[in-house]
Amino acid sequence: MATLDTQILKDVSRSFYLSMRVLPKPMRAPISLGYLLARASDTLADTVSLAPTLRLEMLDGMAEVLENSNKRGEWLERLTREVIPSQEHAGEIVLLKNMGGVLDWLDGVSSSKQRESILRVLKHILRGQRLDIERFELQEGFLFSEDSQLEEYCYLVAGCVGEFWSEVGVGELTRFSSEKLPQLKSWGANYGKALQLINILRDLPNDLQAGRCYLPHVDPNDRDALLVEVARWQEVARAYLKDGERYAQSLYGRRTRMATALPGKIGTLTLDLMADTDWETLSRGVKVTRKEVYRCAWQAFWA
Repeated sequence: MATLDTQILKDVSRSFYLSMRVLPKPMRAPISLGYLLARASDTLADTVSLAPTLRLEMLDGMAEVLENSNKRGEWLERLTREVIPSQEHAGEIVLLKNMGGVLDWLDGVSSSKQRESILRVLKHILRGQRLDIERFELQEGFLFSEDSQLEEYCYLVAGCVGEFWSEVGVGELTRFSSEKLPQLKSWGANYGKALQLINILRDLPNDLQAGRCYLPHVDPNDRDALLVEVARWQEVARAYLKDGERYAQSLYGRRTRMATALPGKIGTLTLDLMADTDWETLSRGVKVTRKEVYRCAWQAFWA
């Protein structure tokens, strides 16, 4: 497990790894395990060189093997034979090659509440990833028609992570927050949705080239209208980030505050870089530098 929750985690994440390293030990293991499982499913969903039907089969298979260890052998063999050869990211290759160990780690979780929380968050994430493939790759010209559809998607792939973080924190630390679990889960869900919205807005030009438009009721070919919607959803993301700030401020421990606040600091900086941007700037890519990530970590530590 030491290699899985240190080097592999570092290889597949940049800012999240920083958060994990400062978390108190009782939270670190279940959060790291949940992240590695989610990152593996994300890799399965995003390997566009593979047929969408195969990716759906592998996602469904993952949902099955999380619950039933007897079916893992066949799924792991398919992973090795059909998925890993198509990977290009070195860290993701190592992660997928070590999925047997990650699943063994899940088997070794002794707390039934921890295990239930991990399985619950993965169930939501896998459903969101399945919907994504079904909508954008198996339906011709699919577009979101309601804001609620985007909100639901953001909850399934990220908002549920805020709830998971809350369950682990309250369950593993005697003094986690001054707030009760229901409030933390509400704030955490909005916080996760904010971070996913920021990713969607930042990646909009690339997603459009791939035939995906996550912004509801807008013509994907109308750049002016798209920029208006980008600005509108930036404000939604900023409002949800406020709940992330409330969450972090409610925490007793400096280390848990830092780990919780860091993604929001990076998210706010990303929104600032995107503010009032034109299409050409957005198309070139908006990315927080490694130096800025470490500056955000320093600010989060002293928040």
